[in-house]
Amino acid sequence: MRDGTPGAAFGAAAVFLGAGVAGGAWPTGWAALVCALACGAVGTTLLAVRRRGRDSEAPEEVRDAVSDLAEHDAAVKPVRPGRSSLVAAAVVWALALLAGGIWTLTAGDDTEAGDGTEAGAPAKPSASSDAKPSVGWLVPAAGQRGDKGVGSWGLGPTVAHGRIDGLFAYDSADGSLRWSVPAPPREALCAMSPKTGEGVGLVAHGRYEKPCATLLAVRASDGKVLWKRQLGGEGLDGGALAVGGATAVTAEDGAVRGRSTETGEQRWQRRLGKDCTVLALDADATRTRLVEQCGKGARLVALDTRTGDRRWTRDLPVESAARASVVSVSPVVVDVDEADARGTHAFLGFDDEGAPTATVPLTGPEGALSALWSVADGRTVRPLVLDGLLITFAEKDSISPSTVVAYSLKDGRKVWAHHSEEQLMALAAEPDGSVAYLGFDASVTLLDRSTGKVRRVLEPDAGKRPTVSIHPELVPVPGGHVVLNQILLQGEPAAFALR
Repeated sequence: MRDGTPGAAFGAAAVFLGAGVAGGAWPTGWAALVCALACGAVGTTLLAVRRRGRDSEAPEEVRDAVSDLAEHDAAVKPVRPGRSSLVAAAVVWALALLAGGIWTLTAGDDTEAGDGTEAGAPAKPSASSDAKPSVGWLVPAAGQRGDKGVGSWGLGPTVAHGRIDGLFAYDSADGSLRWSVPAPPREALCAMSPKTGEGVGLVAHGRYEKPCATLLAVRASDGKVLWKRQLGGEGLDGGALAVGGATAVTAEDGAVRGRSTETGEQRWQRRLGKDCTVLALDADATRTRLVEQCGKGARLVALDTRTGDRRWTRDLPVESAARASVVSVSPVVVDVDEADARGTHAFLGFDDEGAPTATVPLTGPEGALSALWSVADGRTVRPLVLDGLLITFAEKDSISPSTVVAYSLKDGRKVWAHHSEEQLMALAAEPDGSVAYLGFDASVTLLDRSTGKVRRVLEPDAGKRPTVSIHPELVPVPGGHVVLNQILLQGEPAAFALR
């Protein structure tokens, strides 16, 4: 039975290694060396034990003959039974232990080299990896303290920033300047269309304490100025300009006019009534919505963008001077803030035929709601209208908003509210339908638009966060977000990217 022990041991080792091969786990590197040395040490030890046992069982006359031979020739040292095999086994065991120690110390390198990655190469991120975003690029501060930008356009791989000194378009991937339309000497950018239409946007310039009266159409792909018009009278009414499809719509010199975005040729005009002015307007390819104030009353007017024909008119609950903005063209949402403290201060919703649908007070149980610059006294933000919801910020017990709140445009009821420990700065609609908000710490949080539940938080490293000004804009771009600081206070960057 003892004679079969080494064979059984090596057979077990062979079975063990064979199973590893079959399972796709064949050892490599230091692991392979340790396995080989361990098997060799076990085999050598068993062989030594076997020889020692055989020598101890030899006949007495054989052992005496060996002793006599050793005494006869002093140069020959007596050979003890199994000694050479035991020495060999000890050496192999020492090598196995040494290799095992080295393997343990370098196990981290072997682990990183797993999953198909070579040793020394970066490990592949797992599907659940939530790496911190980094600041991809930054545009240094531009202008003087207190300078105020007028808007932005998200153009996919390009972001156009309307600053006091002109219109500047940055590559969203690396921040390089793709094109610019600088404001003329002694003129400032004073208005900008909320969006582009068919690749064209509108901007306007004006001199200090003079009307905002120089209108330009800019091609968004390369910054080419397609045409320029000098407006008469008092220039733009309240900076009211928009692009709907291929039509540029402006309120100017006592009229609302529609021009070709390609040529600047006037297509239609609608004269305003006596003592009437346009408080706000916006448009899409087929519909234009504008808020007019005539005397102490106000009304919402719907026009056909292509022809200027009036579709319907709705009187608003206004009896004093008011401020207003068009939040959404369809569904129709406007916000109105009267001078009369007991007057209308609310978001007002209408269907596409002008019938009222919802009223959301600017001040309510959630606190003061944020609105556009033209309306809000406190924190300003462009509210979102998504899937029948009005989404904006609310501030209750502090001077800055800390809640994102959504209201139904069917009946004005609150649908959800998300409370944050961070000061909220800007809202944006993500390409996947999420709602994104920018925190004062430059973090971006993504919310489910239907429930307000947090989907993901993108928070840069604490030591690498750029400064956010008091009125930034958040623009989703491929692979991340761009933040545009619209008011310069303490040297904040003009723009930066979070990727």
